[in-house]
Amino acid sequence: MTEPLMTNNGNPPDSKKVLIIDDDGVTRLTVKTILKKSGYEVTEATNGREGFSLFMEIKPDLVLMDVVMPEMDGYAATQAIRHYEKHRSTPIIMLTSLDDINSIDQAFDAGATDFITKPINWSLLSQRIKYTVKASETEEKLLTSQAQLKFSQQLAKVGYWEWDIKNDLVSGSKSVFDLFAIPPRTGGMSMEQFSANILPKDLVNFQKVIADTSLGISNGMNISFRVNHQDNSIAHIDCLSEVIFDQNKKPIKIMGSAQDITRLHKAESLISYQANHDNLTGLPNRTFFNDTLDKHLNKTLPNKINAIIALDIDRFKKVNDSLGQKKGDNLLSSVAKRLTRVTREADFIARLGSDEFVILVKDAKNIQELNQSIVRIYKDLTRVYIINAQEIFITFSLGISILGQDGNNTSDLVAHANVARSEAKLQGGDQFLFYQAAMNIESKKELLLENDLRKALERDEIEVYYQPQVYGKTLQPYGAEALVRWNHSTEGIISPAVFIPMAESSELIVDIGLYVLKTAIKEAENWHQQGFKNLHIGINLSGRQFANNELIKNVQLLLANSTLPAKYLDLEITESLAMSNADHNIRILKALKALGVSISIDDFGTGYSSLSYLHSFPIDTIKIDRSFITNSETSEGQAIVKTIIAMANSLNLSVVAEGIEKESHVKILQERSCDIFQGYKFGKPMQAKDFQKYLDNQTKT
Repeated sequence: MTEPLMTNNGNPPDSKKVLIIDDDGVTRLTVKTILKKSGYEVTEATNGREGFSLFMEIKPDLVLMDVVMPEMDGYAATQAIRHYEKHRSTPIIMLTSLDDINSIDQAFDAGATDFITKPINWSLLSQRIKYTVKASETEEKLLTSQAQLKFSQQLAKVGYWEWDIKNDLVSGSKSVFDLFAIPPRTGGMSMEQFSANILPKDLVNFQKVIADTSLGISNGMNISFRVNHQDNSIAHIDCLSEVIFDQNKKPIKIMGSAQDITRLHKAESLISYQANHDNLTGLPNRTFFNDTLDKHLNKTLPNKINAIIALDIDRFKKVNDSLGQKKGDNLLSSVAKRLTRVTREADFIARLGSDEFVILVKDAKNIQELNQSIVRIYKDLTRVYIINAQEIFITFSLGISILGQDGNNTSDLVAHANVARSEAKLQGGDQFLFYQAAMNIESKKELLLENDLRKALERDEIEVYYQPQVYGKTLQPYGAEALVRWNHSTEGIISPAVFIPMAESSELIVDIGLYVLKTAIKEAENWHQQGFKNLHIGINLSGRQFANNELIKNVQLLLANSTLPAKYLDLEITESLAMSNADHNIRILKALKALGVSISIDDFGTGYSSLSYLHSFPIDTIKIDRSFITNSETSEGQAIVKTIIAMANSLNLSVVAEGIEKESHVKILQERSCDIFQGYKFGKPMQAKDFQKYLDNQTKT
């Protein structure tokens, strides 16, 4: 017989896990001893920050939390846990010697489940924990059961009926008469009356099936039909029945059930619609467009012009980041409506994804008519958009391929229209171009480069460079910003302006971002071990990386496996990213902040942040965008820089100035007491070995 499985500490695999967070070693030891005797698996933490990290790692069934602790107290640790949790609410019992009402209220406001006052009654502790865990499990099961019951009640609309064939009398439950839109009558009703509200198109088939069943031709029926209700709504009904025979095998009764399947029918219709349409704009999607184009190509008229127009919004990522997700979605919906209005009724429009749209222009009389359609679409699209009372000006890049001239199948026509669109964008956007074969050469080169990027990490071609940052007063090393570079095996250094957009258009940016995070933390740890104890390392988080569910866990694990103190890790997000979904992003930043890291807002001044929101963000630093530093020699530029630094000082935030290249920049920023400087004046981005030399040289001087 197989022995029962055991965990490493000797507990059964289903034993409950308790996390004790207390800076008092005696309390931890006593609690651990008592609970282990009762079969609990106990993990210890000495402060709130360590406890929060362990919570994310082991996912305990209950937390015992001291209130007064160093680094992070129990209230803050409880709040951090509640910010982190999504689909469960782990019981947290606060251990406190503070027995005043305000302290207890503060514990519950932070998210505590219960509290125990010190000194602890050790004889009752395990029982208290047992029933708290049991209550939590019971509550979770109850919520699940209630949800399932509610769903079942909403789903099942069933009624029962029977028909006395000889006397032509139908009787049944109230619900079945409701389904058939017939008021129930005392003494029953005829089958003709019972089926009176079935739609005429369906009634003929219903009557035939009933007749066959009543004559014994079939042993029952399984039929679906539609019923017209008094409010003019149409219900879809599914009906099942069986025949009851007398001793002479003659049918005497039909017994059946009827179920309202309107919701199911609507769901099937909705599934079919959603499978072929874009959820945001309601336009046909890529699959529907390709199917439509395939069918159209098989029935094109002679001497007619058919064309594909592929289009997208120029610099859409920047526009979307600045507007935020909701306004960005509203803008895309407005573009879709405008396309629907400006195109001919016969033309077919689809959204392929993100900001990409495509139009099938059907059967234009000649090339002049096609040109007129393209110009009309282009001009109408570039008119101002009003989104939530805000004027938005955008431009588009359009590419056109023509059937016969540029391809004879769906794949070639769409691909060539996209090549022309990409070429229009490369030439600055805000224009339309017809496809030319020469365009394909550059397009294939870009595709090959993207394929190489997918293998760059495996080939150790992704490198991390470090740009020095110095203290504003002393110009001595403060730290570095980690910047990613691609050292291609044959092409050499590829500009970030080329490969970063490629990576951001896929999930590659998440893997690259994690690699940069690992490498930079490792290098910073090495520099600390060499004596540069106060060196900071700044790392940019991309939008996709910031939205990744594993971000907090990854940062926690990397710090747990490193000797680098968390406070020397500066995580940076752009102002536009921070504001794109501010309330949600604040929760993520608070969870990161609970790990002890510093948070910076990059490119400050280029987005749409407000003071009220900025005050809500758990940030330590703002980085002034380099464009303001470049213009700092003008009176207007100096006024902007002065205002940003004053605002940061009022919020107790540090300020980093990027893009410093001249001595005049240094002087202006020192006069305004800017905290940290960064730019070519102090060093270009460099490899780790060169940054090491930079540190050594600065130490010698």
